Amino acid sequence: MKLRQLQFFIAVAEELSFSRAAIKLHVAQPSLSTQIKVLEVEVGARLFERDKRHVSLTQAGRRFQQRAISVLSMADTAKSEARSTARGQLGTIALGYTALSMFSTALPHAIRQFRRREPNVVMTLRELTSLEQLHELGERTLDVGVLRKVDAGAPKGISIVEWYRTPLVAAIPQDHPWAASDLLSLNDLKNESFIMYPRGAGTGIYWQVIDLCTAAGFRPRVVREVIESSTIIGLVAAGVGIAIVPADMNCIQFSGVVYRRITDTGAYSALHLAQRGADRNEHLASLRKVLQQFARRRSRQQGLRRA
Repeated sequence: MKLRQLQFFIAVAEELSFSRAAIKLHVAQPSLSTQIKVLEVEVGARLFERDKRHVSLTQAGRRFQQRAISVLSMADTAKSEARSTARGQLGTIALGYTALSMFSTALPHAIRQFRRREPNVVMTLRELTSLEQLHELGERTLDVGVLRKVDAGAPKGISIVEWYRTPLVAAIPQDHPWAASDLLSLNDLKNESFIMYPRGAGTGIYWQVIDLCTAAGFRPRVVREVIESSTIIGLVAAGVGIAIVPADMNCIQFSGVVYRRITDTGAYSALHLAQRGADRNEHLASLRKVLQQFARRRSRQQGLRRA
């Protein structure tokens, strides 16, 4: 069944005259009649009642008319959207992000700004671990990822660049002796109990804290490994231990918990942008520009310069 046949059918159904429909369509009447007969054979039902003076729709024809109008409308919409997409007026972006990245004000604000700037671009947001994002970028089910850099190699053709840094801070009980200090070194915390993200959580922060503590000359005593950020801060409030977390997490305010900046070299948390190097999605450049603007703004607010 061809769209042209549906157009012929609808013209005859609207005019209830083969001759008037032929004039409207700029085709010969015999050709129009032949196409309607071919269509009826394919459908397997008579669509019109005909005699020398009148043309009318059958019951089957009236039902078929409703569907034919819908099919042609969808075809017109599909063509229009394809042309608009080719001109950059429409599009889609699938963005992946790690759970912790949404604590950064840079990412939510950048997404909000992009959606305002590009209202006709449909953005799909998916929470995934860093490794899951790399896999889906390779499978082309994701266009861009906001992730922690992982030890595993990225799939071929995937570029990963640092996007955003935030300081690491110590979340400690408010009545802790170190709570009176604005700045702390990890050596100050060597005798503390640590609450950590699980080593296999895909955040990368577990091994970063281990490395920083090792550089400070001790191995942290990990008493709990917890995946949920709010639960970590809740356990700090409960006096179970202290936690080293990105400064963005100070938006989680528990009574009895304070956040203190860590002064050790390398005590920052970095997020990266990952995407396919040869991706032709024209909207990605616009999204990257917005992301970079908010990352630079947030870094200036925090006073954290890139190394």
